[in-house]
Amino acid sequence: MIHMRTRALVVGVIIVLVVVLFAGCGATTRVIVCYTSVDQEYADPVFKAFEGRTGIHVLTVYDTEAAKTTGLVNRLIAEQAHPVCDVFWNNETTQMSMLEQNNILRRLPGDAGQGILARYRDPDGLWAGHAARFRVLLVNTNVLKGPTPSSVMDLASSAYPRGSVGMAMPLFGTTAAHVAALYAVLGAARARSFFQQVSASGVRIVDGNATVRDLVAQGVLTWGITDSDDALVAVKRGDPVSVVVPDQEGMGTLVIPSSVAVIRGGPHLQEADSLAQYLLSEGVETTLMQEGYCQLSTRQEGGIAPLTGTSIKGMDVDPGSIQVSMATAKADLTSIFGQ
Repeated sequence: MIHMRTRALVVGVIIVLVVVLFAGCGATTRVIVCYTSVDQEYADPVFKAFEGRTGIHVLTVYDTEAAKTTGLVNRLIAEQAHPVCDVFWNNETTQMSMLEQNNILRRLPGDAGQGILARYRDPDGLWAGHAARFRVLLVNTNVLKGPTPSSVMDLASSAYPRGSVGMAMPLFGTTAAHVAALYAVLGAARARSFFQQVSASGVRIVDGNATVRDLVAQGVLTWGITDSDDALVAVKRGDPVSVVVPDQEGMGTLVIPSSVAVIRGGPHLQEADSLAQYLLSEGVETTLMQEGYCQLSTRQEGGIAPLTGTSIKGMDVDPGSIQVSMATAKADLTSIFGQ
């Protein structure tokens, strides 16, 4: 923790110096600091469009691939006494509850994210979710010999040869969030037993969701579980794949909105509200969907996902419950799959 606080202090000093330099360029220069785990190829055009509309320059801190959202969350906690960041644009919602518990967030401006459904909003108005992805099963239609999978529970099925089904290491990223959601919905005992069966069935554990996608596309894996944005890449490439949204007759799939929050005590209050409003606008969500970052709007109940042409039934689980289940799930799966 001392190392994290020292690192955060160094980063903070650098950003403050940059802000001072911008301020010195002229009295009308306005800046804002945004930490984000949204991939840079999608986030940069959004920030540039905001700058063009408002004249406010966005100083951005991106995550590292290894640390992902956790690194930025830890940095925000370490900087709490002297905040550097104004807005946090997260590529998921689970860890927002940790920031809430540490009193890092302040209420969004009242008109931010108009039209976003209540299920994708913090009840206290501290964050809102938009631009959602969801978990899918990606199937190679050329090599599938057994029944078409329809549930994440099929990961434990003996209907598929050992090593022909894959998933990302379930200790990180959206796979870890999905695992924790299953622990919250199924209960720890049942979820633990399920993943023991998954391990016993010979499911192949790989580096990440994109690797699952590519191995399925190549026919090395018959099918695997990944995110909708990764699946969309395979579909656009013309790979011999089909996309199955799991558990639509049962518990539903995990929907993964991105989220926006304003940092309590951040140095640029008005600019922070402006950026939060912009990021949560319907126009930005539409742009992100057109670019392939997300595949589901958080504004429409039972909305149709263009990727599948169907409505998506999501799991009935909130980010706080996922966060609570995370520690138990991680301990169990570290024991089961190793790391």
